[in-house]
Amino acid sequence: MQITLEKVGSGNLAACGIGCISSVKHEGFQPKVDWLQKRFGEGLRFLLFRTDRGKPLGFLEYVPGEYAWRPIDAAGWLFVHCLWVYPAGQKIGGLGSKLIQACIDEAVALDATGVAAIVSDGPWMVGSQIFSDHGFEEVDTADRFQLVVHRLRKGPVPRFRDIRRSLRRYKGLHVVYAPQCPYLPKSVHDLSEMAAEHGLDLHVTVLDSAKKAQNAPTYYGVFNLIWNGRLLSDHYVSKGRFKNILRKEILAE
Repeated sequence: MQITLEKVGSGNLAACGIGCISSVKHEGFQPKVDWLQKRFGEGLRFLLFRTDRGKPLGFLEYVPGEYAWRPIDAAGWLFVHCLWVYPAGQKIGGLGSKLIQACIDEAVALDATGVAAIVSDGPWMVGSQIFSDHGFEEVDTADRFQLVVHRLRKGPVPRFRDIRRSLRRYKGLHVVYAPQCPYLPKSVHDLSEMAAEHGLDLHVTVLDSAKKAQNAPTYYGVFNLIWNGRLLSDHYVSKGRFKNILRKEILAE
């Protein structure tokens, strides 16, 4: 089996796909394609390992820090949005490390200050170990998240933005999200239907710029489920989990 590393952009996105979802019929596929096409113009990079038959094995998505879709200040750095290696890629071994090294190499070529990423032991996040193996060090923490960096030269250190007051302005049931993660549009659709079944109006806000994502009400940035100024979830919510949230956190009041 031959493995290739694709540098995905506007010209070959249709051929390479978006990595984590292969079905064009999936509710989140086209929103992610549209999101990527807009972001390529902002310097987004999308590296994809795949087999000679086109099967994705792992990918890395990163952007200039000024365009990070997370509540951080990281101007002058490259910032990692997402690192994902499929089980088939994990059997090969080393793909995640190669993707991170490719990002570091580009940071060197661009004379960037370094590479930054958000890690967590919680759900829907990459843990810190693979980054620490590449010389990343923790420089800031917020809630369940850690901000880690691989420094290449002198410059301001990235920091989490102060978003502690952001939740207060959301009254009622809200989801604030961006299609940066292609699993989110379907989740939001399901949550809207379930909320309506219980007589609740789920107010949906789509983040359509990095600036808005940098001022999101949680540090995951691209998904925020809120009830009367209180955070219910900062990551993807399944139907089953939302059912429990409704029962324990909303309908019980």
